[in-house]
Amino acid sequence: MAFRVVVRGVVQGVGFRPFIYRIAKGKNLRGYVRNAGNSVELLLQGEREEVNEFVETVKRDHPPLSEIFSIDVKSVADNEVYEDFLILKSEAKGETGSAIPPDVALCDKCIQEIFDPGDKRYHYPFTVCTDCGPRFTIIEDLPYDREKTTMRVFPMCRDCSREYEDPLDRRFHAEPTCCPVCGPEYILYKGRDRVNTSDPVRDAAKALDRGRIVAIKGVGGTHLATKTTMDEPILRIREMLGRPQKPFAVMARDIGSVEDIAFLGAEERNLIESFRRPIVLLKKRDGALSEYISPGLHNIGVMLPYAGVHHLLFHHSREPAFVMTSANIPGEPMAIEDKDIFSLGAEYSLIHNRRIANRCDDSVVKIVAGEKTLLRRSRGYVPQLIDLNIEDRANVLALGPELDVTACLLKGNKALVSQYIGNTTKIKTLEYLGRAVENLMSLSRVEEIDAVAVDLHPGFSTARLGEELGERYGAKVVRVQHHHAHIASLMMEHSVKECVGIAVDGVGYGIDGKPWGGEIMVATLKGFERVGSLMPQPMPGGDLATRFPARMVAGILSSKYPLKELGSILKDIKGFRNSREVELILRQLDRGFNTPETTSAGRVLDAISALLGVCYERTYEGEPAVKLESFAKGGKALVDIPVAISENKRRMVLDTASILEAALFAIGRYKKRDIAASAQKALATGLARMALMAAEKNGIRVVGISGGVAYNDAIVTTVKTVVEAEGLRFISHRRVPCGDGGVSLGQAAVAAM
Repeated sequence: MAFRVVVRGVVQGVGFRPFIYRIAKGKNLRGYVRNAGNSVELLLQGEREEVNEFVETVKRDHPPLSEIFSIDVKSVADNEVYEDFLILKSEAKGETGSAIPPDVALCDKCIQEIFDPGDKRYHYPFTVCTDCGPRFTIIEDLPYDREKTTMRVFPMCRDCSREYEDPLDRRFHAEPTCCPVCGPEYILYKGRDRVNTSDPVRDAAKALDRGRIVAIKGVGGTHLATKTTMDEPILRIREMLGRPQKPFAVMARDIGSVEDIAFLGAEERNLIESFRRPIVLLKKRDGALSEYISPGLHNIGVMLPYAGVHHLLFHHSREPAFVMTSANIPGEPMAIEDKDIFSLGAEYSLIHNRRIANRCDDSVVKIVAGEKTLLRRSRGYVPQLIDLNIEDRANVLALGPELDVTACLLKGNKALVSQYIGNTTKIKTLEYLGRAVENLMSLSRVEEIDAVAVDLHPGFSTARLGEELGERYGAKVVRVQHHHAHIASLMMEHSVKECVGIAVDGVGYGIDGKPWGGEIMVATLKGFERVGSLMPQPMPGGDLATRFPARMVAGILSSKYPLKELGSILKDIKGFRNSREVELILRQLDRGFNTPETTSAGRVLDAISALLGVCYERTYEGEPAVKLESFAKGGKALVDIPVAISENKRRMVLDTASILEAALFAIGRYKKRDIAASAQKALATGLARMALMAAEKNGIRVVGISGGVAYNDAIVTTVKTVVEAEGLRFISHRRVPCGDGGVSLGQAAVAAM
């Protein structure tokens, strides 16, 4: 008897075919296995009982990096008799519904080879096998074979070919297989001049030991690296990249070095040591590193080495850790071309000659309310498919909002969310988004789009791109309200059909044309009702109030004090450039000129931050609120701050002006850290109470939180505690970011409905 078997899932580039080969040979089955499209296809000749046993073995014992979505078995005509079991050449066409694996960290066996003086790959930084190394960043087309990757320009030597073609070797069809004879190489440059050296990685490590700045081209992009204990090179990197305050990530030599610089919990340890190797936000130990790595923050982003070049750098260095920050101008993609790497201005550049097909930043993870939360979903996670409980079979493309953008391709009941793209107000990043969309479609074998989902804001460049794509594919363009998309993405993650959603962030375009950001919604995928919000507050100077949060102090307190009295209060608050600025703000508030109102939770947190002297200027997204969270970590919620909820036009409203006024009164009577902790708790408690009232009124048993403010551990923990105390189910993000990086998934789900 003959059977055709199609396996869908993460089954290419993970050692699946040699695994199938060994199992089939061991059970004396005949036939073949091959890659077909983005799935794996088998023909098995044997008795049905043998085939059933084979399938159960595959389900139970499949390779650790693989993931099986489905196995379809059909009996077929026995036209050709096979004497053995073979691995055939891949076919470009075939079944769809599978996924390419993400880039994964170097395995222990490959690390051992790199440091074995008797091995041909001794000190070779591109050493990989079937169980590790780059996948997504080198693939250009399907099926995942070497000629479809950026490794095709490196013909294998005889030894590597023998390994590659041996089904019993761990490098069987490991597409990046290579060695010093036939593979990529690193070149070290000083400025733009090539350094004459027999070991570029060793000399780069020595430069790092001397406190030099080295640009290092890696797996999915380029990092700028330097010592973690010297202030001067770190400050120079800040000047080079235009990042005066934004925290830098650190790469530690090993887990012991991680524990020397930060506190490490069990779940955090599992994350940082996983094959995904994300950056994990950890509570830092005082005095272990330069204060300029993560200024004003209680935590630090730490990762372990994940590529051969990282292990070799530490081998040749005395340092326990390096600063390892993405090498890009703010808002623009990471540098991957030689000319762009040179333009960064590093003293040294360590550049390899393997082309990066798909940029991929490091992923960032944080434990929030005891659960893993993705701040950035990229290397190690993309292009992993997300299964959804949705029946629509349309192909839907979603482009995200404007900042921290990802794209999402919804195909049937599976979503493919792109790597982190970034700030699409920059033309290079918008072009990067366009290329990422093409890549999503290619990897999913999607040629037609039924609908394109974009943000409701008419001015976003992503919306304009969506219009162009809609016209190109003859697809309907669906505009999705920003906060509804936040909650929809959360609902998709948890297979929830309706919930009360708390959407809290910096800003999103509301259906009334005003900037929202602190919303209580009764939501389904088909629509939402805005049943509650934070009190609308004026933003003196519009966008200036997002950069200089003391302006929000003035705006929020203006409902509590006559302008003359408010002027006296503001004179004692720092954060204004001079008294003339205060006078201008008061005139704006008096006349209602350039003072748009917002319900943003982010702006309220900004105001508290400025009032308490934590942060007076935002130099990166969310800075005042992020620094407030760190500041409040050292305090206790001891201050009695009112949680006043009223009703306005059939909408519940939380009085944030009273929260800020209470914080103002508490200054001088309480420690500022205690005031910060108390104000955060009051805001979170108010949001939770409004959500509970909405849930009770509508008979809903699920409450969730989404948006950039949901990265705040104290706020989410408070909301979770209040909600669960009433016996309701609380949900938050686990599979996509709760910030704008998760919006595209929600947009796609809403558009599909």
